[in-house]
Parts: sequence; C-alpha cells; structure tokens
Amino acid sequence: MGHKFGYYVISLSLDEVWKRTISFWERNGGKINDQDFASNGLFRRLELKRDISAMSYGETYIMNFGFRQNESITYVSVEVSLAFGYGMQWLKPQKIMKNWALEIGIAPIKITREFNKEFYNILTGIQNISLQRTIDPSKKYYHQCGRENKFENSYCQHCGIKLDM
Repeated sequence: MGHKFGYYVISLSLDEVWKRTISFWERNGGKINDQDFASNGLFRRLELKRDISAMSYGETYIMNFGFRQNESITYVSVEVSLAFGYGMQWLKPQKIMKNWALEIGIAPIKITREFNKEFYNILTGIQNISLQRTIDPSKKYYHQCGRENKFENSYCQHCGIKLDM
C-alpha cells in the first residue's frame, strides 16, 4: 500500500488554488472528508476520498495549502494513499494528480515515495504564523484569501468579496 507525495510551488493566490482544487475534485469524484482553515488565513488542509470502483482503487488524498504573502506564492503538498494494492494501482492517482496540476495551470510532476521535510517545514511555518504578526492595523484583510486591502475598501481588491467590517 504505502504513501506517495507531491510538492508544488504555485504563483497564484491561495483562494485561486483552493477554488480550482475544489472544482477539480467535484468533477473527478473526490469526496471531501475534512477541511481545516488556519486562523491566520494563510493555511488550509483538505482531505479527500475516492471510493473503490472500476475506475479507482480507493485513494485518500491529503492536501496542504500554504500562502507566503511576501512571495505571493502558494505551496501545496499532497499525500496519496491507496486502500489496497501497489504497483500498477498507482497509475490512477498519478493520472489524477497530473490532471489536477493541469487544472491549476502548472506543470505536472510525478508523485514519489520521498517525503520532503523542508517543504513540510515551510507549510508548518505558514500554518503557525500568528495573526498579530501578519496584520497591519491600517489595512483590512479578507479572511479567505489573506490578502491586504486599503482600510477604506468595502470589497477585497483581489477577489471581489465584501470585506467584514
């Protein structure tokens, strides 16, 4: 059985990557088991399951998303596990991750058995950023995309959603 991993560095906002990811899984049979949003608005976690069928060996996908504001980059890690099987059964998750990457607009990579501790540390660091350190009192922040806006703005200048007062 085992696990395989994929690591992506994406030059898109966290909201845009998240929106495209959710849309992709809705069309590709992924059932959301769990979602988690860090209070700082810069980190999200998504756990999905694909049931065993003629087209699937029963996969679980755990995706972590972290946004570095100073770089305007979203980091994504993916951990894939199979309910059973090995060898050729990994072709389906590999194809799914290839299609996900194309949906996001990035080059596909091969998922691998190698766990990348440095990448994990980047995501953990993003998850643990405190709100006090990220918030400038002269600006508003939209909690979904984590992007700053001028205080006088009523709507997020990045994603267009109404800002909380």
